[in-house]
Amino acid sequence: MQKRRELSAIYCLALFSHCNQHWKESFLSNLTDYNIAKHYADLYLTTQTNLDYTILQPGALKEEPGTGKIETNVTSPGSNAIANVVDTLVAILANNSTIGKVILMHDGGTPISEAITPRG
Repeated sequence: MQKRRELSAIYCLALFSHCNQHWKESFLSNLTDYNIAKHYADLYLTTQTNLDYTILQPGALKEEPGTGKIETNVTSPGSNAIANVVDTLVAILANNSTIGKVILMHDGGTPISEAITPRG
């Protein structure tokens, strides 16, 4: 069922978030307030609105060249070239099959468009 659009100018909201399951990792220890705010932003979007959304939760951001390849639904922390995160957000906005999903990611070996498309 298609969700009702709350704001006519918004068709799908792609929210850049963080990987909630890794809050206690040492590399995130200085970002506690940010992590809490992102958690509640995700929670509000998914439970208190009727917007179509996709939440992207990358690991640590790195200023290095992007490869155009990522892994999704990862279970361990990993790094992400900022360019790969940007390209993934752009791809999410062009792919309706990501609506209503939370995508965990880090750099990997799968082309972005393939990695965000559900297998089935």
